[in-house]
Formats: sequence, structure tokens, C-alpha cells
Amino acid sequence: MQRFNAIAALTVLISIFILASPTTITTATAASDSNAAPLPHILVVGSLNVDIIIPVDRLPTLGETITARSPTTDISVGGKGANQAVAAARLTFPTGRTTRFITKFGNDAYAEMLESALTTAGVDVSGCEKVLNLPSGQGIVLLDSDGTASSVVLGGSNTAWSSDFQADHLVRNAGIILLQREVPEHVNLAVAAAAVKEKVPVVLDVGGEESPISNKLLQLVEYLAPNESELQRLTGLPAGTHEEVVAAASSLITRGVGAVLVTLAERGSVLVHRVQASKIKSKKKGETASSVVVFEQAAFPVPGGKMVDGTAAGDAFRAAFAVALVEGLPMKECLEFAAAAGAVAVSRMGAVPSLPSRKEILELLSKHSTSNFDKMRKGLEEEKRKEEGDAERCSIGGAGTTTGTCTQADFPSSSSASFPLKFASRLNSMRSSSSAFKNSNSVLDWIAGQGDIQGLDLIDLNYPQHFTNIKEIHLVAALHSANLSISAINVRFPDQFNLGTFTNPSLELRRGAEQLCIDACTVAARLGASQLIVWSQYDGYDYNFQMNYHSAWQWTVESYQRVVDGCPSEMRISIEFKPTDENTRISIVPSTGAALLLARQVNRPNFGLTLDVGHLLMAGENPAQSVALAEADGKLFGMHLNDGHVKLGAEDGLIFGAVNPRMALELVFWLQKMNYQGHIYFDTFPKKEDPVAEAELNIKMFKAFWKKAERLSNAGIEEFTARHDAVGVLELLSQISGK
Repeated sequence: MQRFNAIAALTVLISIFILASPTTITTATAASDSNAAPLPHILVVGSLNVDIIIPVDRLPTLGETITARSPTTDISVGGKGANQAVAAARLTFPTGRTTRFITKFGNDAYAEMLESALTTAGVDVSGCEKVLNLPSGQGIVLLDSDGTASSVVLGGSNTAWSSDFQADHLVRNAGIILLQREVPEHVNLAVAAAAVKEKVPVVLDVGGEESPISNKLLQLVEYLAPNESELQRLTGLPAGTHEEVVAAASSLITRGVGAVLVTLAERGSVLVHRVQASKIKSKKKGETASSVVVFEQAAFPVPGGKMVDGTAAGDAFRAAFAVALVEGLPMKECLEFAAAAGAVAVSRMGAVPSLPSRKEILELLSKHSTSNFDKMRKGLEEEKRKEEGDAERCSIGGAGTTTGTCTQADFPSSSSASFPLKFASRLNSMRSSSSAFKNSNSVLDWIAGQGDIQGLDLIDLNYPQHFTNIKEIHLVAALHSANLSISAINVRFPDQFNLGTFTNPSLELRRGAEQLCIDACTVAARLGASQLIVWSQYDGYDYNFQMNYHSAWQWTVESYQRVVDGCPSEMRISIEFKPTDENTRISIVPSTGAALLLARQVNRPNFGLTLDVGHLLMAGENPAQSVALAEADGKLFGMHLNDGHVKLGAEDGLIFGAVNPRMALELVFWLQKMNYQGHIYFDTFPKKEDPVAEAELNIKMFKAFWKKAERLSNAGIEEFTARHDAVGVLELLSQISGK
């Protein structure tokens, strides 16, 4: 995983020394106890763009016109400065260290969205200014089919820095500074010069401007960070092999830079660091030598096994490296932390949406590194203990009813900062009887209402209903303001398909239903959602002899194949089956078993199931067993939670666990056991309840069941299960409920 290579016979004499982390970092690192001064902040000065991502099968050659892989673009927050600021903020949570970002906002409609996205991510933008005569910067990103991103940047407001820009006041109390080359060089010179005076290390990302970097700037930089092609362009030297990378990096060190950190995509990274002259012992009196220490870091496996989008991988890597440095980690751990950040970032679509959290990186490192990151885990463990609070005292659902030992204070916090799963809730619930929303019928108002729900992370939108007469940019701004991200798009078919969507006797209407789903996929990808959920309330029949079951089934298989093939390959498409509905008494896909058969016949890796507890109960199924079957087949893509009094054709949509607490507990137990990785969506209908309070209670109930399931597992319930010992199971449930 980590190795040190001695490189000999190069144009520069290289002596290898084993060094600790640069001493400049330790001077900028503060103790984190309660009596210490505030932690030195991370300062990022640089660009802010609206990234317009165009998926292509390949890059065009000179003078060539090609057609994009998708008919629409994806729009997200970008710019190297913004990416690195958001990455640093996410990676320092919950240590209390602040990330400050200095940039220029444009005068267009994107500015508000960009500012909201940054503040939502925890970035301090209080020192930023708005440019009145220029729009926001833009990044035009061509995303290749293998996830490689090539970009063209339009400077916009990023070019509007005054020629007499001063940075002395910005660098005070900073622990480390991140710069890039998407702003004028005099800005970077001013910041770097001020940093040297304050003895604050500077990391300069070479990406952006292609012009040569002056020796004046290089001599002010502690860490220069190019990728392979940028290293070749800067030095005019090859960088195809490890030895060539070290030689090219060493040539930059001779020009005055302290260290060169080269990212090499799947080849990992190499750090070439200057050795202090006082540590070099010449063989002969008066002889001098130029010496470096070389660190080589292998790339980590990409979570999920597939590179999706490399747009922000370098930014995630460099921000993570800076975070590890300012926290005082040894160089080996700094490089591993950075490599893990890059691996997580390439596994997701978009720039800012792909940036990892501290928890995600540490989880990846726990699987692929032998290094000790306990110091970085400390804050996360403290946050988890704080969140759990009095959860151990809480007991829910003994003998089919609540035991009465859970007061409001006893519930686990609805905050999901350290919880392993994320939560979403039904958006249409916001138009319920709550007085807070009774005068609001706008989707944007409902989104704002869900922003008030403590512990809610995500939102699912219905297509096309929630997109009618609303511009996507306004939806994005509303989501950022509510501190929510889109997790999935749910397809809702209009009444014109009342004779069926994929089972309609009209070929034209079947193709129309398929195209509606593909259009929804395109919107989902553009907004950063990872899943499309299809619920077809019209695919079924009411009378005997009304439908040819063979034809209807085959049409359904073929339609889903067309939908999946028409969507981006990284999008997960799932069927949410419902056995019966007021629109269709008997569904063509009436059970989990039928849905799994459908998934096998569709035969696409990104097609699976979203299971709704209410629908499972209506089908006469045990939800925990259905989860186990779907997960065992690798097809459990999503969960919709609710509860109800089971009667044919009735879907109550009650609070999760309110009617069937034992069922709810076993379901959560199996989600834990199967290591469910999706999000939790509460598909409930609070017609008489306040929707905010109802959603918060759903989250608390789920977390309480989660904690109780952990206690059952630790108490050895599976030993009773293995023997089919119902008495032992019930006795253990009774004991756990009494705690």
C-alpha cells in the first residue's frame, strides 16, 4: 500500500532521508481541548464556477463535432476553489475547525444558488465580494464514458480581482492555505507572500491557467500540486514512469518550491520533498548536493468498483492532504487520507456532490490501510456518543405495543450527523392540514417546509408533477436553502395511461411511458439524484379475462429494458410494486417474488426493487423476509417505510412502527444484517398530524428501532433463530424491551 523508493542515477543527485511531517505544519496546529484557542482555520482563495457537465462517449478530435451521450447537461457547483473549500469543510467536521473561502460572486441568477450551496456545506464566505459587471464563472466539463473529465473554464467573476489586492489580513490565524490557478496570478502571489510572513504553509494546485509559473511564486509555495500532464507542461520533461516523475518534480524543487505532490490517477501519487540543507552530509569538504525524500502512495480501490466522474477527484485529494497536514498527521497518513478522498470522489457524479465526508474516508481507510487514524476518529466518536444520548434507556414495541418507557427526551436525536443511513420524507405531506402550510401550494414552499424537519437529509421529487411550471435552477436554490439533496426521482404517470403504462394495448402509449421515464432519468442525473423509482398504478387489471398475462408481462420486461438502456449507466432504476390500488385492483407485478423475477428477466445490473412496507403488508408479506430475499439477490435499491392496519386495497401510511412494532423491529434488524446502503424514505400520509412533527417522529422511531436491533444482535438473538426457538426469541425480546 505505502512504500518508499530510493531513486538513483538521475540528473539530480538524490539522497533519501526518512523525514517527519514538515515542521511548518506543527507551528500552525493548535490543541483541541476546551481551554485552547480556536483551531487555526483552513483558508482557500480561488475560483467559484457553475459546472456544466456534458456526458460524451469520447472527446472530439481537432475540428470534429460529436453528439453528447445525453440530450441534456448536468449543472452543479464547481470551480477548484469552491471544490476544495467544500471538501475541507466536510473533512474537518466535526472537529470545530473553520474553512474560510475567499472568492468573487457574479451578478447572475446562479450567484444566490452558489452562495447557498457553500454556506450549507459549512464554508465561511463572509469575506467574499459580489462583482456587479460580470456573471459567475463557468466550467464546461466533457465527461468521458469512463468517468474522465476534461474541462474548459470561463473566468467570469473569477477574473475581477483588483490589481492592488492585499492578503495580510486574510492569512492571520490560518493553519494552511489552498490556492489554485483559476484566478489571476497576482492574487496567488499576494496570498503566498503574506503566508510566508506568517509562516503558514501554502498548497498550490497547478490546474487552471496554462501559462508558466514564475519562480517568484514557486519560492513562496510549500507544496506544488500538479497532475501528470501539468507536471509535463511545467517542466517540459516526460512523466510516464516513476523515475521520470521524480526527476521532473526534482527540477521544480531546484527552482525553489518546497515539495511537489503529483497525482497520477490510477497510478496513485508521488510526493517529492526537499531535504533541508543542514541534514545533507557531503562526502567531500565544500561539496554540495541537492537531495529530496520521495514518498509513493498507491491508489485505493474505488467504492462500488467503478469510476463514475473524476471532475473533483484532484480537488478532494488536495483538500484532504491539507486537512491531514494541518491536523499534524505523519506524511504517510497524509497521503493515505488524500488517496482515500480521491477514491471516494470518483465514485459519484458531479463536482461538489462527489466530495467525501470525514467518516466516508475513515471507513475506506479502515478496510485498506494498516495505519492508525484514531486521532481523526476521535471527533466522530464523540459526536456519535453525544447523539446516542439516552437512547440506551429507550424501549419501543414490547409484546406488540409500546412499553411506555420512551419519553420525548428518551428518543435518539433526530439529527443524522453520525447515523449510518440518510432520511427522506414524502414531499406531498407538506400540503397537509398543518396550519404552517395551509396557505402554501407551491412545491418550493413544501421544500422549505421539509427543511424545518430535524434529521432530514434528502428529498425525493415526483416527475413530472413537481417540475410543472418551475425552473430547475429555482428548485436547486430551494434545495440548497433547505439544506437538502435530491436522492431519487419518483415517476408518476398521468391519467392518459389509465389502461396501462408498460402494459397498455397501444404500442404508441407504451413508448410514451418509456420516454417519460427516460426524461425523468435525464432530470435526475442533472440534479444529482442517484435513483429513478417507477411506480405504475395503472399496470394491472380489475376483471378476469381483461388482460393477456403473457403479453402484458413480456411488454413490461421489454419496456423496463428500454428505460434502463435509455438512462445513464450510473443511474439505478427500481420498480416500486404495489399489489392492489384504487386505479388497478390486481397488479401485473403483485409481490416481491414477482418483482425479483422481473428483475432477473430485465437482466440489467442497475435495475432492482424499492420495497414499500405498506405495499408488502397489503401483499400479505413479512417485510423483513422480503428485504432478505431482495438483498440476497443484490436487488434491494430502496426502502419506503410506513405502517398500517392491513385490509385489502387499503394503504394507511401511518407512522413507522405505530401498528406493527415487532414487524418494524425485525425489518430494521435485517436492514442492519444485510448492510443496507440505500436511504430511508418515509412514505406516510399525515392527514391530521403536523407533517414536520410527524416526519421527525418517524426518524426518531427508526433510530430507536435501530438501537434496539443492535442490542438484539449483541444479545445473540440469531442463536435462537438458528434453532427456530420461538420461545427463546420472545423471552429475549421481552428482556431487551425491559432495558
